[in-house]
Amino acid sequence: MPCCVEREIIMDNRFCKDDFVVYGKNGVCFIEDIRTMDFAGEKGEYYVLRPKSNGNSTVYVPLAKEELVSKMRPVMTKDEIDSLLESAMGKEIEWIDAKNLRLETFNGILSGGNSRDLLLLVGCIYMKKQEKLAAGKRLSSTDENILKSAERLVEEEFSFALRCSADRVVSYIKNKLKIDE
Repeated sequence: MPCCVEREIIMDNRFCKDDFVVYGKNGVCFIEDIRTMDFAGEKGEYYVLRPKSNGNSTVYVPLAKEELVSKMRPVMTKDEIDSLLESAMGKEIEWIDAKNLRLETFNGILSGGNSRDLLLLVGCIYMKKQEKLAAGKRLSSTDENILKSAERLVEEEFSFALRCSADRVVSYIKNKLKIDE
């Protein structure tokens, strides 16, 4: 979707200043500006993002780096969330026993920012956590941290799109998936 027509230098932006986007592990971000900057002697156009979860942080995404720009996407709408939840019913991500492969795979899902994959990741780790708790064991701290990161990303985007508190997101998901509380 081309935008920012008033900026003649950039004619093929996918996003405009003042848009909200989701950007990888940063979650929901506000596009504060699109400007020419010079980093390490390389001059170029950058999206200047302000993560909603950390207003003191700034993320610079070079427009010339497609692999980075491709990690940006619009925040989902309520209808898209409902459709996502419907499509996720009955689906799951398999637990990976090999710790290093699991860490690599799960971190890839976190970085990728795909909402469906994040939702399934939360379900996968949550189920393993319940299984371990029933056996009197605990998740590793690494798996627990990945679970918290994935939950934060899902809750942040859903609460932003649904205009509700993050606390209500879990209830919303359970209601849509017809899961008893």
